[in-house]
Amino acid sequence: LFVTVLAYHLLCVIQRTLRESGIRHHWATLRTHLSGQVRVTTSMVNDKGQVIHIRHTSEPEPVHVKIYNALGLPVRPLRRLTVIE
Repeated sequence: LFVTVLAYHLLCVIQRTLRESGIRHHWATLRTHLSGQVRVTTSMVNDKGQVIHIRHTSEPEPVHVKIYNALGLPVRPLRRLTVIE
């Protein structure tokens, strides 16, 4: 029950902050907009037989940038990651 109440309060704070910045979308609309930016992993094998995994965040669209800026969040929260196995 505590986690549910905490999540509800977090949602209210996010929506209030967005409203103060002029973004008045419903939560479902925000989720739909934000689902367009994803984290992608590309895997390949080099000539030495090593598997290389490259993980990066897709380019944010203008609607993403507007929402992130209103919330004070970076538009690309995670850095590019390369792992060689």
